[in-house]
Amino acid sequence: MLRWMRWWCTLACLCATLVAAVPARARMAPDMVAAVPAPIDPLAPGRSALVSESPFGLSIEYPLLERALGAGPCPPPALVATLRELGAPAIRVGGDSQDLAGPTPTYHYDVPLSFWTALGCLARETGAQIAVGLNFATPSLQGEQTTIARAEQAIPAAQLSFSLGNEPDLYTIAHIIPNEPGFLVPSFRSAPWSAARFFGEWQARRAVLGPIRLEGPDLAGTGWRAATEAALRADPPAQIDAHGYPTVAPCGKSGLSATPAHLLSIHASVGMAEKLSWLARLAHALDRPAVISETNSASCGGRPGVSDAPVSGVWAIRYVIAALLAGFDQVRFHSAGSSYDPLVFGADGSVTMRPLGRALLFLHEWLPTGARIVSISHDPQVLAVKVTSASRLGFILSSFAAKTVRFAVPGGGKIRLAPNRIVAVGIGAHVVNH
Repeated sequence: MLRWMRWWCTLACLCATLVAAVPARARMAPDMVAAVPAPIDPLAPGRSALVSESPFGLSIEYPLLERALGAGPCPPPALVATLRELGAPAIRVGGDSQDLAGPTPTYHYDVPLSFWTALGCLARETGAQIAVGLNFATPSLQGEQTTIARAEQAIPAAQLSFSLGNEPDLYTIAHIIPNEPGFLVPSFRSAPWSAARFFGEWQARRAVLGPIRLEGPDLAGTGWRAATEAALRADPPAQIDAHGYPTVAPCGKSGLSATPAHLLSIHASVGMAEKLSWLARLAHALDRPAVISETNSASCGGRPGVSDAPVSGVWAIRYVIAALLAGFDQVRFHSAGSSYDPLVFGADGSVTMRPLGRALLFLHEWLPTGARIVSISHDPQVLAVKVTSASRLGFILSSFAAKTVRFAVPGGGKIRLAPNRIVAVGIGAHVVNH
C-alpha cells in the first residue's frame, strides 16, 4: 500500500528548507611520486554507494569533550541518549587540541586519567567507535605512549583507533584557536617543511608506537597529493582520511567567506566531495576505508548566524550524500565549543541540538547502515539519489538552481524543487516522526 506523508521544517533565512515524506610496512623514498587518481563526479547518473556504517561522525576537541563527559566515571545520561538517538556515530577526539594535549601539566591541555575512564564508559554504553588523536607536534614519545596505554585500558579494543597529528601540512603556520582567542598556537615545524619531511617523520613515529590501528594522514589541503599517494601506497594506515572545509570564517585564512550563499553553492558540497575524491579512490585501490575526518560549515570555528543556522543543515545533508557517492564511508563534523558545533553541551549535563545536529538525525533516519544510494540525476544542478534499505524505498533531492525546477521521480511523477531545499520522498510503511 502506498503511504505518503510530508513534513516541513524551516532550515534557513534563505528559504533553505528540509522537507521529508515517508515512505608489512615499506619505506618511502623521499623523491617517490605517483600519478594522482582523477576526481570523481559524485552526481554522475548511476553512481552508487553502500552505506557500510553511519554516514556521519563527530569530531570533538579534547577540552570540549572533557566538559561534555562531566566529572563522574560515566558521562551524563543526556549525552548517552543523544548519541544513541543519532545512531552512535563515531567520535574522533582531536583537532587543534591534540597537538597541544598530553598526560601531564607540562602540556597546554593536561588530559587527566578520569577523562579516559569516562570516555571508556561512553564507548561501552553507546557502542560508538572512538578515534583518539595523538600529539605529533612534540618530539616526546612518552606522552603519546601514555595516551595510547590509557586509551587501550579504558576503551574496548574493537572500538578504538588512533590518528597521529592534526593537519601537519600546516605545521609552519602559527594560528589562534577559535574558542581560545588569547592563545596563539605556535608553529610546530620550521620551513622548509615538505611532504617528504612529514611522511618520513610520520612513518618513523608509527614504527615506534607499535601495532596500533591508525588513520591518517589528516592533511588540511591537497598540495601534497602526489607525495601522499606515494607514501600511502608504500605504507598505508588502517584507514585513510582528509579534512575539508568549504568556507572560512574571518581568521586570516583565504578562501570563500562563510556566507549563506557560498555555503549553499554546489561548490561547498558536491564540489568539495569531488575535490577530495582522489583520496577515496586511492583508499579503495589500497583496500582501505576512506573518511573525511574533520569538516564543518567554515574553518576557524564557523560564523555565527550561518554555522548555527538552518542553512548549515541543508549543506551538511548535501555534503554527506556527495561524499558517499565520491567514495567516502563517513563525514565527521567538528566541534570546538563554537558556532558550528552540531551539539551544545550544557554545564548541567544537558545536550542541545542545533540545526546541524537535526540534519544528522535526518541522515541517520534516511541513510541507515545497509542502505544503498544511487544517483538518478541527469541535471548537473540537481542532486537526486534513490535510497533503498530494508525499511524503505525513497528519494532524496535538492536543487542548486536559482529558481524552482521540476524533477521526474521514477514512479512518482514530477516534483517541484525550490532552491536550497532538501526534499525526501519515500514509499513504504515506515513513517518519519519529527
